Amino acid sequence: MTPNTRRGLPAAAACALLAACMHTPPAAPLEPAATLARFNARTLPGLSGGLPAASAGWDRSQWLSAALQLNPQLGEQRAAVLAAAAAERSAAEHPNPGVELFAEYLTASAQSTAWLYGVSLDFLLRRPAERARARQQAALQAALAQSELAESIWQVRAALRQALLDAVSARDETTLLEALIAERQALVDSDRARVQLGDLARTQMLADELELARARQRRQQSRTRAADAVARLAAAVGVPSTALASASVRWDDWAAIGALQSASSQRWRTEALIGRPQITHALREYDLSQLSLQREVARRWPQLHITPAYAWGGDGIREDARGALDTESALGVSFELPLFNRHQGPIAEALARRTAAGEHLKAVQAQIFEQIERAEQAWPAVREAWQETGELAALAERRSNAEERALREGASDRAGVLASRIAATEARLAVLAAAYTAEVAYGALEDAYHRPLEGDEAQ
Repeated sequence: MTPNTRRGLPAAAACALLAACMHTPPAAPLEPAATLARFNARTLPGLSGGLPAASAGWDRSQWLSAALQLNPQLGEQRAAVLAAAAAERSAAEHPNPGVELFAEYLTASAQSTAWLYGVSLDFLLRRPAERARARQQAALQAALAQSELAESIWQVRAALRQALLDAVSARDETTLLEALIAERQALVDSDRARVQLGDLARTQMLADELELARARQRRQQSRTRAADAVARLAAAVGVPSTALASASVRWDDWAAIGALQSASSQRWRTEALIGRPQITHALREYDLSQLSLQREVARRWPQLHITPAYAWGGDGIREDARGALDTESALGVSFELPLFNRHQGPIAEALARRTAAGEHLKAVQAQIFEQIERAEQAWPAVREAWQETGELAALAERRSNAEERALREGASDRAGVLASRIAATEARLAVLAAAYTAEVAYGALEDAYHRPLEGDEAQ
């Protein structure tokens, strides 16, 4: 080896190191004030996917399409999926060798001295199938992230459905309560006239005034519930509430409970019990625990480090042949010596974690089974209650019509007609409440199956 070659070795190593450090990703600083301003500026127009103007009134599938584009939590989950996918690339790479540059000051017996310069490399020889296990672990982590994203998408869909249901039901309830307030106000006015004539006790008028105040309170509560529903709808979509000012929140047939599919499907139940994202997540966690156990078992075998080295020196040692050191070469091998343990502790820990992961899968499956059972049993009961409430409302309506006919024929009075109208309106409010309860139960059934059962989403 020539002196120029000797001097070129450290320079080449330094160049390789600098080349590895030259390319760095650009900085991407985040300013909370800037991100807040961008969020406040979000609007519904301009979304992709061929969505019409929000003012025309979106169906639930269109609201979900907007949420898939704008919801910040889903954006975070997608970023986590990309990060997990990037880890797969890292797992596929071979480890780089380590390099060490050194210098030694040598003194021979003849008191002649010289500097010795050298370079050593450290190559890691992985255990058998270690790289394959690393790639499998990265793939499992990516699958975990994808299952979490799938579950988040469903949770956003469920939040959208509930917010829309609350918004439209509160709006319809407010309309009926407005009619109820007008009818109760008319009854109170009639009571006052009758009290002045001595035809009615003042206590009855006070009772009717109390019912009027309660109706107004119910209207205020309904308006508050509607405002909260709109805020939750905006949060599920991923926009500020002001962005929904021009949007038309519609669900025209939400109270048509009779049109909802009521027959349960064994196929849906089976698919939910083996394919819901929580099941997939638990399965991947079990696979990871199995892989961890394999890794700990593999650690019984030594992992070798091969370290070749090369050194060269100056001309300071010249007394004899042993001292004339111009170059040196060496090869080292290092590995763990299993004198005190053979990794039985970590293997036992990994085995216990695998057992726990298997029990967790069974627990998740049992929870989903319970959720399906309760939803399937609750839905027919609330649907029957809605039907019975509708029958009572029909009776109240017929009674109100009969009272009005009797008033026209002179066989009744105005107070009786107003009371029958109030009863009919209260019955319609009860039907509305029963329809809302039924829709909530139907949403619970969809949550249990993790699939939409009606509407545009089910197509």
